[in-house]
Amino acid sequence: MLLRRWRNLLGRTMWDFPGGRTGGNRYLVLGLGAGQAADLAAPHDRHDLIAYGPLLSDDGATWLGTAALIEARDADEARTVLTPDRYADIEVHNWAFGGRPDAHLPR
Repeated sequence: MLLRRWRNLLGRTMWDFPGGRTGGNRYLVLGLGAGQAADLAAPHDRHDLIAYGPLLSDDGATWLGTAALIEARDADEARTVLTPDRYADIEVHNWAFGGRPDAHLPR
């Protein structure tokens, strides 16, 4: 596990997402930085965004990538939130409020 400093640019918490906590397909999209910073502003026309912002170095001074939580039809659609040729890699993971659905431990 690797933790990164992150800043949510939407100005609200994931709990304030107007789409609610259930229903739909949710994804964590991670753009791993390569070169100049990309996608520094949150897209204004994306009502499917739950959270969005830059991944930063430990001191907060260097852009390392971008993270987004998004509701989308499928993983391919979720990936479109980031500019593809501006990242070394873009990872898309299933996600649900409370964390990845497959990461929950039995009680």
